[in-house]
Amino acid sequence: MINLKRYTVLLMMALGQQAAAQTALPEILSIPKEIDPLKVFIENRADELLCKLPMDGTTDGKSLLSQVRTNLQLAEDDGGDLDMKIVATLDCGIYTIHNLIFQSLPGVYVPANLYVPKGKGPFPAILNSHGHWAPGRRSEIVQRTSQLLASNGYVCLSIDAMGSGERGRRHEHEYHGANLGSLLLDLGTPLMGIQLLENRRAIDLLCSLEYVNKEQIGATGASGGGNQTMWLTAMDARIKAAVPVVSVGTFRSYIMNSNCVCELHPHGLLHFEEGQLLQAMAPKAVKIITALKDGNAAFNVHQMLKSYRLAKLAYQQQGVGQRLAYALFDEPHSYTLEMNETMLSWFNKNFKYRRSLPIERNAVNIRDTNQLSVLHHGIEKTKIMTIPAFVNREFKVAEKQRMEMGSQRIEAYQQQLRQLLSSTEADQLLSERMLPGEAGWQRTILETKQGQLIPLLVRKPTGDGDAIRMLFPAQGKQALDRAELDKLLATGGGVAIIDLFGLGERASASAEYIDGALPRFHTISRSALWMGQTMMGIWANEITLVSSYLQQQYPNHKLIVQADRETALAALISSSLSPQSRTLELKHLPISYLPGMTENLENFNMAIHIPGILKWGDIPMLLAISREDVNLDQLLHWSGDSCQERDKRRLLDKVNAYKIKFKTGGTLQIN
Repeated sequence: MINLKRYTVLLMMALGQQAAAQTALPEILSIPKEIDPLKVFIENRADELLCKLPMDGTTDGKSLLSQVRTNLQLAEDDGGDLDMKIVATLDCGIYTIHNLIFQSLPGVYVPANLYVPKGKGPFPAILNSHGHWAPGRRSEIVQRTSQLLASNGYVCLSIDAMGSGERGRRHEHEYHGANLGSLLLDLGTPLMGIQLLENRRAIDLLCSLEYVNKEQIGATGASGGGNQTMWLTAMDARIKAAVPVVSVGTFRSYIMNSNCVCELHPHGLLHFEEGQLLQAMAPKAVKIITALKDGNAAFNVHQMLKSYRLAKLAYQQQGVGQRLAYALFDEPHSYTLEMNETMLSWFNKNFKYRRSLPIERNAVNIRDTNQLSVLHHGIEKTKIMTIPAFVNREFKVAEKQRMEMGSQRIEAYQQQLRQLLSSTEADQLLSERMLPGEAGWQRTILETKQGQLIPLLVRKPTGDGDAIRMLFPAQGKQALDRAELDKLLATGGGVAIIDLFGLGERASASAEYIDGALPRFHTISRSALWMGQTMMGIWANEITLVSSYLQQQYPNHKLIVQADRETALAALISSSLSPQSRTLELKHLPISYLPGMTENLENFNMAIHIPGILKWGDIPMLLAISREDVNLDQLLHWSGDSCQERDKRRLLDKVNAYKIKFKTGGTLQIN
């Protein structure tokens, strides 16, 4: 006998699916999901850039390092006062551990542990950088490596990277990537650049110690720490030997793969590959350690060998081929005791140090993390600046400098913004392809010069309708509220619905799988930045192209842009750079790129980030240089909290002051 309850449930599900199919908006591209054209497009673009790089010889190391400083927006550091303070000391028998803080940037203090062998120096010294293991410098892997170095006669310094360990937003360890680390990108110098600056200051600290041999400075670290090791070794002449662990691969393999924003080098693939960066290290002694079972595609042994072989050319050309080597371990992604021993042997050999002595491996005693803390030994939390606090402080300085600079032409701001958004040529429309209509909708494909296919659904205006509403939904067209859409259609005006790059029909299942629990567009945004583009730049350009197309198709109709959240910001950027007599109706626009101190940072996805936007002028400046009429509804803070009336008044006052200064037209209404 049929189970009546089960039959009823199945029938209701079937009817629901049928109803959903009947109310769903028509598809245009209809490309099988397994093909993932967005992934193919991004990877093809990366391969094109790779083909333009000189990969058959040696690179000019000086020019390459100059390009790194430009890409990372690294200011010339003047050293400054380290202001080191030891807050606690642990006697560990044959070595001592000092818990300390030091100043890396003005007013920015770094928690650190300094491991010092007992006996008469001077000793060689190693900077041991941590990867993404909790809790940063005090993790078991970092402790073991540091203790082994100290028990074998090396001074070892381990510091917390910005945003990690005791430098988390609540002074507890958290993942410093995703939107948290990307706040630094919005400020101008990405997390990779900040780490490089602070690691150089860590070397300053080591060189300031009288018991350190300043001619025998090395660096090591695993995963993200290995990545830091590589960049520091290339950029700091004081590093004479290095062992990057489970971190060396190729920059090309970062594209459409899972990596932290601390491993993001904006514009990197436009200028060099990882093997060329390794070339710039010659003649330093570098040993790469790779795990055969590493699950990260970017650190796979095959990727490592590509970079190693390219780097070997420079080493051999300088007659020091033996100073670049690699070791393989049948291990997963880690920094094991056996890897530690290989690292120690490499430093001993190249520093000609303790070569006749066996490696001491029995002195490891993993300490309670509170013992290695600085906050548990009297340092106030306010002394350790977090990423949001740093970003807010630096923004105020930049805003003051901008006001003191005096008047700039609006065209100068627009040109600066274009450079922030993209270092490549803007895409252009090539042709249109009309498809058979469906359910009253006109289906059109707009083909661009770069090979993008923009799907466009249009319901033509009827009766007295004199406007075309262009909808750019942040979640794709199928997520639109059908009741609201029906209201728009009932007015008789025209409606156009567009899925932007990576949204709706153009979404990438591969990228969303890689993103996992991280904010959406973590993978695509980082990939675009490696190739000199931003998601905001791509979206803003597509909004401009579609607007121009529809204006040509309906020259007597008013264009109204409706967008929300991240696409609202892209629409505002389009308006700021390419005014087209449109009206913008933007919902849930962020009021600023400035974050709160401890609030949620995952309300907006990773598409939102623009390198240097905060130093350029933030969202109020975008609103000010727009010459179109802009209506804002339900403004949000970074956290997703609604803005209060006082926030709206401040924004309106600031924008109006800028508009008077620039003599820009257009109105701003905030609901």
